[in-house]
Amino acid sequence: MLSIIICSISTERLHDIEKNIDRTIGCEYEIIAVDSREKRWPIAKVYNHAAAQAKYPYLLFVHEDVEFLSEAWGPFVEEKLREPDCGVIGFAGNKAKLRCYSGWSQYDKWDCAYLYQGGYENQNIKFDVKNVFINIPFAQVTVLDGMALFVRKEVWKAYPFDEVLLTGFHCYDLDFSIQSAIAGYKNYVCCSNRLLIKHFSLGNYSAEWYRTTIRLYEKWKSKLPVSTPDVNVNTKVIHKLEERTSNDFLKKVQKLKLPESRAVLRKFLQQYPMTWRHFRHCVEAIFRQLTIRTSEK
Repeated sequence: MLSIIICSISTERLHDIEKNIDRTIGCEYEIIAVDSREKRWPIAKVYNHAAAQAKYPYLLFVHEDVEFLSEAWGPFVEEKLREPDCGVIGFAGNKAKLRCYSGWSQYDKWDCAYLYQGGYENQNIKFDVKNVFINIPFAQVTVLDGMALFVRKEVWKAYPFDEVLLTGFHCYDLDFSIQSAIAGYKNYVCCSNRLLIKHFSLGNYSAEWYRTTIRLYEKWKSKLPVSTPDVNVNTKVIHKLEERTSNDFLKKVQKLKLPESRAVLRKFLQQYPMTWRHFRHCVEAIFRQLTIRTSEK
């Protein structure tokens, strides 16, 4: 029994996913769709408002640009959700969240994914499979992409979406899955043909995404890094990965000429030891800042 929650921006796409769910789910369900154009609420508020109305014990927060390809997937995912330590289930994620500015994908060897991904009208569709095994239907991760998130209603109620911090449409998925992982629940990527989806989007890394990612880091930095038990690397390796990821983020923030880039640069300079590689990164970052300032005059 699933309550399916959709933050809608397209009547046509909503109609398509409603028909698709009805044809494929194979269990009792309800759909709670909130028109984002009418409400003008951030997605965290939409999801919390709709989840509070849900009548079933299992929730699915899903984008309307998703198509379910399997039959009778509802009972399959409900069985997993019944496990007391099950947190959030999605279709793409990472085994760790490092102590740095980043999205869910930070190190490709820890990425997990199992879905079809691409544009509409079957253009550029690819089968995105990363670090999963077909005989293991659920791979444990720490953070998840928000295209589709299954969770028990009791878990959501204890750890709802953060409406105060997340006032737009970004990072709600990272925040929600980090909460679940830190609380001791196991999050998973579904990697089974019994629950296979197609996602008609490649994501949107706008200036607002970078700003929200910075705020999310400030919220969780004292709790990070957090990872699944099978991430067996030492502190030195973690530190190098954090430096590399932070440097990539810094370059993109500076390229966008965001006012926050100076604060990100200061944080980068303070956080990492002055190895020769780090020194080079710092010089490059400062040079980029000077170039940006010159171009703004």
